[in-house]
Amino acid sequence: MESQPGVARELLNDARDNSAKALSEIRGLVRGIHPPVLADRGLAEAVRALALDTPLPVTVTGDLAGRLPAPLESAAYFAVSELLANVVKHADARQVLIDLRRDGEALRITVADDGHGGASPGASPGDGTGLRGVERRLAAFDGVLAIGSPPGGPTTITMELPCASS
Repeated sequence: MESQPGVARELLNDARDNSAKALSEIRGLVRGIHPPVLADRGLAEAVRALALDTPLPVTVTGDLAGRLPAPLESAAYFAVSELLANVVKHADARQVLIDLRRDGEALRITVADDGHGGASPGASPGDGTGLRGVERRLAAFDGVLAIGSPPGGPTTITMELPCASS
């Protein structure tokens, strides 16, 4: 610092910039783990926010009166997030429809796209691990995943989870 103050100043500026960037990345990661909109406004609004961040037109229909238990909302949110990622990555779709409903004591979420179909949990390890992960996530709540995805499309995936309002 004493012998080369200009170099030291430049190094300190770089360190400050890198620290600010790292903090921003950590905040983004934390938001990704449990987005504030999910905690603050519930599943329906969190899914709408996901839809806005998806690079395809996504229509969200339905409404969920009241809040669901936080672990259930979180599982449903991340399942929808995974399904949207699959559509973007694999389906070659032009649009997506997400419908959120309460049927009695069950939460039913349908994610449908107009892509080329062929979605499945996978016949061998490494195939369809995203859908298998969604199945495991739902199974923890005694939920089920139904996949309709004939070759040529479209794909309709329905998730059903037992629930009770909190």
